[in-house]
Amino acid sequence: MLAGCAKHEQPVQARLTKVTMNVNPSMTYAPIMIAKDEGFFAEEGIDAEFVSLDSNSAVAAAAAGKLDVLSAGVRSGIFNMMLKGVPLQIVADKGHGAPGDCLSEAFIAPVETAKRIASRNGSLRGERLALTRGGSLEFLTMRLLEKQQLTIKDVVIVQMPQGTAASSRDKVDAIRFTSEPNLSSALAEGWAAVVARPQDVEPGHQTAVVLFGKRLLRDDPELGRRYMRAYLRGVQRYNEGKTDRNIATIARHTKLPPDIIRRSCWVAVNNDGRIDPAGVQPFLDWALANHYLDGKVPLDLWWNPAFIDAAATKK
Repeated sequence: MLAGCAKHEQPVQARLTKVTMNVNPSMTYAPIMIAKDEGFFAEEGIDAEFVSLDSNSAVAAAAAGKLDVLSAGVRSGIFNMMLKGVPLQIVADKGHGAPGDCLSEAFIAPVETAKRIASRNGSLRGERLALTRGGSLEFLTMRLLEKQQLTIKDVVIVQMPQGTAASSRDKVDAIRFTSEPNLSSALAEGWAAVVARPQDVEPGHQTAVVLFGKRLLRDDPELGRRYMRAYLRGVQRYNEGKTDRNIATIARHTKLPPDIIRRSCWVAVNNDGRIDPAGVQPFLDWALANHYLDGKVPLDLWWNPAFIDAAATKK
């Protein structure tokens, strides 16, 4: 009987088309995790292969055609690749700043530092700021300083590598930008406090995006449309909130305890997957002015809504 079942399933599996994508054990990949575990990719004939890569390696792999789908933070290097003709375009939202009390990211500092800043009406003058160059973190940090009429010369910069997370008191000796679940853990443990909220610094900023490479953009756009339908179903299920089913899926992939997932603020992702160009353009203008970009990046070069449009018309 079992042999008969295996025999029946094999041709079904053989019909699935493999699509590779970078997915790390982090809550920011939750919609993709949900889309896979709920069978949304399989229903579109896709075998979703998750590849764990650091951010720099993932971008390089996508540029070389070794990843079909890239999930990444907004970084100048990605746009420079587009300017050089690398077939890579943003096709969907993966996280953006949203108004409200739920903080999925924030600038935090040790409690004593936060108290000192508060005693000076929030001024960061003379404080230590952790910084990663060339991406949205530096952009938001510079916006924060501008808001206070300060420059980089008014603070002490501590260079941080890409992907460094603040997860314990020992790792944070400066003001730094932190996202979930490390943010709520730091606040719950009581050793850190919020000193600035990104939505107050740059409302609606785009944090992370989904990009297609050459295979889905040019070689097989129908496969790209199928991917998008599955991804958006994952986003919509994710946006149902902290259901037991969603929490179990995220816990299974991230190995995080369910209570940490439940208490975390989940990053905002638009149900229809659309990017608001106004959430990206200020970063592009800043990156160009600060010589991180090789030139102006026109909207139609970096943003491709065709796959979302196709998903919306498919019932």
